[in-house]
Amino acid sequence: MPVLAIDTSGSYCSVAVLGAHGAITHAESAGAGDHFEQLPGLVAEVCRQATVELGELRQLRVGIGPGSFTGLRIGLSFAKGVAVAHRIPIVGLSSFLGIAYSAFSRQEASVKELAVVSDARRDEVFFGSYARAAGGGAVEKEPPGIVGVHEVAAWQAAQIGRSVCSPVRDFLPVGLAEIQTEPRIAEGFLMVEGVNWPPFAIDQVALLEPNYLRAVAARSIEERRGT
Repeated sequence: MPVLAIDTSGSYCSVAVLGAHGAITHAESAGAGDHFEQLPGLVAEVCRQATVELGELRQLRVGIGPGSFTGLRIGLSFAKGVAVAHRIPIVGLSSFLGIAYSAFSRQEASVKELAVVSDARRDEVFFGSYARAAGGGAVEKEPPGIVGVHEVAAWQAAQIGRSVCSPVRDFLPVGLAEIQTEPRIAEGFLMVEGVNWPPFAIDQVALLEPNYLRAVAARSIEERRGT
C-alpha cells in the first residue's frame, strides 16, 4: 500500500515513497533552509518515479521533530494540506526515530547504540539515544530531550560502539569527537513497524503538532512577555 513520508526537521528536506512490491523511492534537497522552495517538487518527483498518485496513498508519515522551528512548521503544514486534500490518514513520527532507523540500516553491526542530536542553541542540543534492535531497526532508550553538549561527549566516550548522528549538516559542537550527518530520514520512517493505520479524520489532522521541546520557541512575543 503506497505510503508517503516527509521530514523537514533538519537543514534539508527528506521525502520517500513506499510503492509497489515494497520498493522505496527517496529524494532530498541539497541546500540548507530551502524547505519551502524544495518540498513540493521533491514530493512530485518521488511520486513520479514510484508511479504513485497522491490520491492512491494509504498513509502519510511526517516528522514532528525535534528540530528546526521553521522547518517543522513548513513540513507539517504541507503534509496536512496533502492529507486533507486527498483524505489521507496522517501520522506524526519522531524525526529522531526516523534517523535511528535509517542510520542502523546502513552502519556496521559494530555500532550498537546511536545518539541523535540537533542544534538547540545556548550550548545545548536536542538529544535522544537508541539501541540497535535484534531483528533490525531501533529501540528508543532515551526519548528526545535537551541536554548540554558536554553530556553528549560523556555519553559518546563512555562505551565503545556508540555513534552520533544529526539531521543538521556541518554541525559539530566543541567537545564532540564526530557527528555523522544522517540523510534519508523519510526512508527511515518507512522502516518503522507497528505504526497505526487509522482512517482519515479531520480531527486527527488538526491535533497533530510539532514536538518543539523548548516551548518558548513556539510562543508569541506577547506570550513571552506575559501580556
